Amino acid sequence: MVGIVETTTYGFIGLGQMGHGMAKNICLKAPETSLVIVYDIATQATQRLASEFKGQGRNIQVATSPKEDVIFTSVPQAAHVRDVFLNPSTGLLAAPKKEGRRKLYLELSTIDVAVSSEVAAAVVDGGFGDFVDAPCSGGAMGAETGNLSFMIGCPDNLYPRVLELCKLMGKEESIFHCGNLGAGLKTKLLNNYLSSLTALATAETFNIGIRAGLDAKTSSSNGYNGGFSIELCLGVLELAVKAGEDLGATMPIGKPMLEAYRQVAADVRFKGKDSKAIYKWIGGSDPDLGEA
Repeated sequence: MVGIVETTTYGFIGLGQMGHGMAKNICLKAPETSLVIVYDIATQATQRLASEFKGQGRNIQVATSPKEDVIFTSVPQAAHVRDVFLNPSTGLLAAPKKEGRRKLYLELSTIDVAVSSEVAAAVVDGGFGDFVDAPCSGGAMGAETGNLSFMIGCPDNLYPRVLELCKLMGKEESIFHCGNLGAGLKTKLLNNYLSSLTALATAETFNIGIRAGLDAKTSSSNGYNGGFSIELCLGVLELAVKAGEDLGATMPIGKPMLEAYRQVAADVRFKGKDSKAIYKWIGGSDPDLGEA
């Protein structure tokens, strides 16, 4: 098994809902001799993470220039990924290359495959290093506890090293090598597509059952707070349905499902809530909370 090189310098860009937990676990689990350099456009996000490790003997710095051996990126949308890498003034690839030094870029965002492929080509063909698409699932809670699942798209020869890196943020049994570049993202989109269909069908079934007088347990965890937000869920579903359309796939239930999630996301009652709040949107009640 390939281990983590103790002198490695790690960079992490994007300390949002998911990124904070992932960066935190890298800081906790990487060898103490390693250096972790973090960056987020919101300075309070970097300050928060740095303050959590103050006085603990961990080497953590806020980025001033891209000098890391391994760089993780976790940002909301494709436009942000493109800017992080390809901005001619501030992008990662705008920095001068060093002869004989290849960096490894792990892109953790869930974005469309076309943009990921564009960035991957710029990294690899430009001689900057290696690129891996490694979208993850498990939500903010999974990121904080180090229990994320990863779907990896990379050449076979890179996977042993990528596996060790992803194990800093998830369990080995939940890390999957899906194929070459792009395969991780394709798998992630389909995974979310299927789980969202299942969630909607389950919500409808429980709602009908309870209205029919059946005894069903439906209490949400923490009032639908936390988890995979309806906004993030909708964004991924938009990508998945578009991918299906581009491939000419017939989707008799996919498009109505997408429209349902659009309506939930547009409802102010569910802003920021877990995507499973779609149960409440269809009129579902929770007898355990005294709802009729």
